Amino acid sequence: MDKEIYDYLVNEKGRPEIVAEKLAEKIMKHEDIKKEFIEWLKVRNFNMPNPLEISGYTARDISEIAPHLSGIGVYNFMATLRDNPDYAKQRIAEGFVRK
Repeated sequence: MDKEIYDYLVNEKGRPEIVAEKLAEKIMKHEDIKKEFIEWLKVRNFNMPNPLEISGYTARDISEIAPHLSGIGVYNFMATLRDNPDYAKQRIAEGFVRK
């Protein structure tokens, strides 16, 4: 796991290492998502120049639709949009209802 991601999850968010590894796992397998997340860690906003778009959504879109998601949550959802777009679009349509 990249140092920036580790520091955010373990030192800032207070997640145990094993949980941090699990949280980072989804974005780590997508280089473009990981790269934009690391950029987000530097600027802490979703107003990126040339943002990554997956299935018609940017991280900014997801953060506006689901303001309860943290940075890692937004980028993990971007990975879900790529890996399982039907499920992700259903979650969006349902308004990210927490079950």
